[in-house]
Amino acid sequence: MSSTNDSPAPVSTENPILNAIGSTWWILLLRGILLIVLGLYALFNPGLTLLAWAFMIGCFLIADGILAIVAGLAGWTESRGWTILRGVLALVAGGFAAGHPALIGTVAAVTVVLLIAAGSIFSGILEIVVAIRERKAIEGEGWMILDGVFSILFGIVLALAPLFSASLLIRFSGGFAILFGLVAIYCAFQFRKLKSV
Repeated sequence: MSSTNDSPAPVSTENPILNAIGSTWWILLLRGILLIVLGLYALFNPGLTLLAWAFMIGCFLIADGILAIVAGLAGWTESRGWTILRGVLALVAGGFAAGHPALIGTVAAVTVVLLIAAGSIFSGILEIVVAIRERKAIEGEGWMILDGVFSILFGIVLALAPLFSASLLIRFSGGFAILFGLVAIYCAFQFRKLKSV
């Protein structure tokens, strides 16, 4: 028979997952700050951002090429010859990209913009063709045609000024990076409260 003074053992309210999230809040805070810094940099220096991106790609390719060559020479892979060849090609491409970041950045940016422009023009033409061909089955085909025309015009504007368009895309990316950074900082301070839960 148990005594009436016996009280049940206290139930632990600690949650190990919430504690883990709460104790690493500063990582999310740091990430948010870095996103804001990078976003501001992209917003106000789109050309330099493109150069830095191309240079970083070059450095990555150089590091990847060196690792591939070492792996091939050390026999860490089955196809040693192909691994070494891949490493040499990556090393050459990386050296060229790091040595000519303006050229690589410009070519990459123009290529991306022209691909977006081609996709926009093609989808606009397709939309107009479908709206005309299926006008009896589609209600409000005029709006669909208008949307297709705007899509074509957008693609033409991008294609006529690819460098300016690339600069705008970089600025938009910078704006989104700042927004995500602010959200990350807010979440970091919310996660910090979880540590005491």
